[in-house]
Amino acid sequence: MRKQIAYTVGILGVSLGQLSAQEELPNIDVIQARFNLTGERDFKDTAGSMDYSNINIMSVISKPINITETTFILPLAQYDLTMLSVDGAPTSPIGDEDLHSFSLMAGIVNMEKGSPWIFGGFARAEISSDFQHINGDDFTFDLAAGAGYKFSDQFTLGFGVAAINLNGDAMIFPGINFDWKISEDFRAGLYGPNLIVSYEPCDDWSLSLRGRPSGGYWNITDDMGESRNIDLASYQVGLFGSHRLVDKLFLQAGVGVTLGDELSLQNSDQDDLWSEDMDGALFGEISLVVRAW
Repeated sequence: MRKQIAYTVGILGVSLGQLSAQEELPNIDVIQARFNLTGERDFKDTAGSMDYSNINIMSVISKPINITETTFILPLAQYDLTMLSVDGAPTSPIGDEDLHSFSLMAGIVNMEKGSPWIFGGFARAEISSDFQHINGDDFTFDLAAGAGYKFSDQFTLGFGVAAINLNGDAMIFPGINFDWKISEDFRAGLYGPNLIVSYEPCDDWSLSLRGRPSGGYWNITDDMGESRNIDLASYQVGLFGSHRLVDKLFLQAGVGVTLGDELSLQNSDQDDLWSEDMDGALFGEISLVVRAW
């Protein structure tokens, strides 16, 4: 469940860190279409290698929905396609897989005008599967909650906790984040597991160093008809550049390396049936982003 843990706590961190840094919604990504290609990674302890490509589409479903003057909900949807290929590994039970994920998410944020405190929550329902056979193992439900404190106009500290896989083997994980506006051009933040250090010399250009979780967790049906889980754990560190094409539309591209790569196959109880650590690899990414508000 590594990706689910990181993603849930990370999204909560973005909400509490970036939103608490100011008293209105920032210039956030409301639509994103991203393609990521990761090079071949050799298994460390046996023959074989793995590579994969990923297409991710995320969209805010509507503008923030005001419940009260100080509380709003932001609904989101996300689709993710991962094309995974294992080569030259005769002992691997994982071959070439097309893996899908669809999520409906909602964040709720409370900000009292003039108060340094911000409170927030996050909920997600996800189906993650090869879509050969759909059952309860394909679905997960996650919740998170936390708070942030604005020490100054430049620095905000947040903390939270996430409850993962509520319909299965539920797990609880804490998270911490901060948002630091170093100067008019430089900003740094840790939003759950997502690290961003950015330089924005003007409204049309930005450069950033980013660290973020990658990979995923999917339920599949194997050749014997058994329900199995593929867990791909990875962390990407890279340099990214962003340029405004027109109005709110930006082109973003980046290159970097992966760290801590591991691929495993699990049974329904999340016990490892097969697992391999992998060497790091290069990755490249390009995306189109619409920013608003």
